[in-house]
Amino acid sequence: MKQLLTAFIFFWLVTGFRFSVSLSPPKSPQAGRDTIKGLNNTAIKLAERSNFGVSLQLLDRADAGRPSDTLRYNRALVLGRARRYEEAAHLMSQLNFQHSQLNEGIFRCLMGDVRQGVRLLETATSHPDRASQLLYNRAQAHLLDDNPADAERTIEAAIRQKNNPRYKILKGDILLARERYSEALHIYEVLYRKEEQHNPGLLVRLGKALLGLKKYPEAQVYYQRYLSLLHPDYHFEARYGLASAFYGQRDYRRAASEFRSAVSLKPTSVPAHVGLGNALCSLKNYKEARTAFESAVALDVCHPLAQLGLGVVSYRQGNFEAALEALTQADAAFDDKDPDLADAFLSRGMVLLTFNRLDEALADLHKSARLNRTAAAYAGISEIYRKKDSYRYAVEFLEKAIRLSPQNDKLLTNIGNMHLMVNKIHEAHPSFSWAIRHNRHNVNALNGMGITLLEMDNLPAAMALYDSLIAHGQHRSFLFNNRGIVYAYMALRMEKEKQPHKAKQFYHRALRDFEMAREADSTRKQYFNNMGNVYKNTGEFGKAFASYEGHLDRSALNNMGVAFAVQNKGDIARYYLNLAIQLDSANVVYQYNRYKVYQRYFNDDLERRPDIARSQQLLPTNSISARYSKDGYINVYLYDFEFDPYTFPGEHHFPIQPAPLRPAELTMVDDFLFMVEETPESPKPQRDKPGKMPKQKRPRNLGSTSCPVI
Repeated sequence: MKQLLTAFIFFWLVTGFRFSVSLSPPKSPQAGRDTIKGLNNTAIKLAERSNFGVSLQLLDRADAGRPSDTLRYNRALVLGRARRYEEAAHLMSQLNFQHSQLNEGIFRCLMGDVRQGVRLLETATSHPDRASQLLYNRAQAHLLDDNPADAERTIEAAIRQKNNPRYKILKGDILLARERYSEALHIYEVLYRKEEQHNPGLLVRLGKALLGLKKYPEAQVYYQRYLSLLHPDYHFEARYGLASAFYGQRDYRRAASEFRSAVSLKPTSVPAHVGLGNALCSLKNYKEARTAFESAVALDVCHPLAQLGLGVVSYRQGNFEAALEALTQADAAFDDKDPDLADAFLSRGMVLLTFNRLDEALADLHKSARLNRTAAAYAGISEIYRKKDSYRYAVEFLEKAIRLSPQNDKLLTNIGNMHLMVNKIHEAHPSFSWAIRHNRHNVNALNGMGITLLEMDNLPAAMALYDSLIAHGQHRSFLFNNRGIVYAYMALRMEKEKQPHKAKQFYHRALRDFEMAREADSTRKQYFNNMGNVYKNTGEFGKAFASYEGHLDRSALNNMGVAFAVQNKGDIARYYLNLAIQLDSANVVYQYNRYKVYQRYFNDDLERRPDIARSQQLLPTNSISARYSKDGYINVYLYDFEFDPYTFPGEHHFPIQPAPLRPAELTMVDDFLFMVEETPESPKPQRDKPGKMPKQKRPRNLGSTSCPVI
């Protein structure tokens, strides 16, 4: 019974609570909202959060519902923020808002049509609050248009209106473009000291200004400081700048490493490829340097510094035609006031010398020597003067080269050969001695030493030297020719010593060596003249004249004159000697021989020719040819020798290109146009009235008997 009573009370309480809570009446709906305005405003908020895709979708839906210029203007601004500049410019050109032309000009510049962008910005107007921003964008556009003078004038006007750090940064960039590095550096340093939160881009700009001032260690510090920040915006510029700073300090290995990083960050950068090529060329890694320069040329075939590097590498690799072509195309890069171009002038001069363009080569090598006094430049100048037969200047510049490179055996050998050419034997001998001391395997120096020993009448030593060279495999034409001359003089000595049998043996050896010289190199003709002298001394005049005619130069003419004089043919002898003197009026041997002919055959005429009479004093008594004269006349033997080619190691150091700097971006006036949304008044909410608990219906089967109280 107790349990039944408890259940009844619980049922009564639950049922009463359910029906005591009255339901609220339904709320009346608000008046309909303007969907177009809502879409426009939402799109603007999304654009400000860089959600450009959804923002454009909402604006398109709004424009489809109710087109308006306001929606199109906002759409153009969103397109500009999304960097879709061509679409933004096209759309903005159809609108007529206060900043339409300003923004269109900015978009034109950013899409690459800088000239049109500048024209629009020059005539654009703006709200007074935005006037300095308009000037800033104009200045930036002038800088992009490569007109830094107008850019500087405009940015100064902007700074006078508003002292904005960003405007001052742009002024510094303009000064960099005008190569006024000190002024730019001052602006950047002031800004860097003032800013509490440093602009990372200032570090890169400070480095660039210091590079322009050639303060490479200081520039290195700023670039490394920027890279330590792990800031991504100017990563390429910092890598390139750091590489340039290392290159300026001639730390070519670290420079090459940083240039490689710059190339990997921006493979389309021509300066990065050129910088890498420069560093590799300075390391004399010509193969990889060529690859880098060719990559730069593939990106920009007209880039002068890329062609310059390619030309230098081609010259060092021995491809002279390709070198000349590339260096000709790089003409705009040559500046005779830039010391870093000394090696480039040297390379072009040497290439022109190879093609026998002597005057052009001489001009380039003189410029190289003025920019950087190197032994290579002076040696090249000497070689040109030698080819021009100007032996005085050839010796003068070669002596300058030797003072800069005193242990260079090739320089010493060549100056010895030049002394031989003007018969300065006692000056040639020490040059060859020093050359051999520095390089005992220099065949040209040993050959010169043999000639000087011969001229100094040390015939056994000269013969031993040539025998040793030939026995060790040096079967060169000039060695056979010169040993043949030694044998010819040994024969004359034997004749003087009354040993005709030995003299005949040496004459035979001499003729055999001259034949071997012809077999070794038929292009050399000295042996014809020398064979003629041997035949003349042995009395075989027919063979002598035939030999002389094989190389009919002024020496052969002199020797033919002597041969005719020996045969008592004075008129013919005088004729040939006069021809020889016409070709070389300063040669004392020719003049002496002519005097001897006049003395013997035209003595009466000699009294009327004091100029010829004076020639008797010109006998070179110290000359071996005079010492071993068989008949009182002097035969001229033609020595053969070679000049050593100059193979100086390159001292490559190229000009540093200005470090590329991403310009400060033009700032569009993103004055989005919001639409005011009218919100209707909401109905007052009705308060719920509490209901009374309904009375419990009495069950039909409920009896009237009360429960007893227990």
